[in-house]
Amino acid sequence: MKIGITKEEARQLSALYKSQLSEIMEEWAEHSADPSGGYLTDFGENWKLVSRRRNIWAQARQTYMFAAYYEYSGREEKWLSLAKAGRDFLVCHAYAGEGRWNYEVSENGEEVIEGTTSIFTDLFALIALAQYASASGDQTDYDLIRKTFDSARNHIMDPEFRDIKPHVWQNGIERYSPYMIAVHSSMVAEKVLGKEVTGPFIDFCIRKLLYFFGRNESGYLLESLKEDGSVWDTPEGRIVNPGHIFEGMWFCIDYARDTDDAVISRALTIIQETAKAAVDRTHGGVIHRFDCYGKEGEDTLKTDTGDLRADDKVDWVNCESLYAFALAAVLTGEETAIEQFRQLHQFCQTYFKPEEGGDWYPVLKRDGTPLRKNKGGKHRVAFHVPRALMNLSILFETVS
Repeated sequence: MKIGITKEEARQLSALYKSQLSEIMEEWAEHSADPSGGYLTDFGENWKLVSRRRNIWAQARQTYMFAAYYEYSGREEKWLSLAKAGRDFLVCHAYAGEGRWNYEVSENGEEVIEGTTSIFTDLFALIALAQYASASGDQTDYDLIRKTFDSARNHIMDPEFRDIKPHVWQNGIERYSPYMIAVHSSMVAEKVLGKEVTGPFIDFCIRKLLYFFGRNESGYLLESLKEDGSVWDTPEGRIVNPGHIFEGMWFCIDYARDTDDAVISRALTIIQETAKAAVDRTHGGVIHRFDCYGKEGEDTLKTDTGDLRADDKVDWVNCESLYAFALAAVLTGEETAIEQFRQLHQFCQTYFKPEEGGDWYPVLKRDGTPLRKNKGGKHRVAFHVPRALMNLSILFETVS
């Protein structure tokens, strides 16, 4: 007879994740801090600097994580100082006005390379400023946080709003990811703006995720649907993105814990239904994507650091899955959920974590062989992996 997660196992897991989180954050603190302002984020293998670009997704994500780690790790001044460097660069150089944020600026921030092309830039700027304000207690940015939140909310609810890069707006098509990212960004903003401001919008987005995108004839939560809720039967419309699903579901669970059992139950169901197809039963880990009808689609997806095959194992997909699986294991206590978590934990520890420690490999082949070893990228910074490790450490510390 198998035994569930004990307090001792939870204590060991919490300590392990905390130690590995510390290694990653120290690496990024050492290499990303830039005395000229903002962060260096575009690194190849062995932390070789590839470019000094200032992509605002990356700048905002790194700001958020430094500020969150400051609160998590005991409020050591070093981390707040690093967060402030990102906050200052964002406010001084990335803001476009009217609650909107530029996608990329020049190294010194004086020139706009690409303007307000993406709602996701606005949402990442929101979590950066809100997390910094929460960590520091400095309310200087309150009005800017409120304006950014109001703008993002209004645009996400506007079917004619077209700045949704990397997606291309199409009439009559609804996209999952703006609502999904908005849940987390609004949860962080709630620390500053209060639940009375953010709550109704978060509730709206959660119900959109669970009961619109999560219920259609394919049986899977899809990245896009027709506005009537039917499947957009194209290669793009049939994509199932497990990383986004598991990430969105843990957002819903974290927000609804202790308040809305129906939301938690629906999110847990979606996690388990998705896992049946997304977990690689032969090699382990979670695959990057699949077609909801099993049809032939595009074999590769182009990214800024190379092509991704459907069955590649990507760091952000697997770390978001790991936290979602951990929540399912802890909340349900079911042996199948516990074993699912343990197996993914072992896969990540064996294949994603380099032998010498530090940040995970970003992409593996299906069998676990490292496919890329770059440390940073256009959007990749200390964000998905350390955020997941931080959440896992807190979750298992609570269990223990």
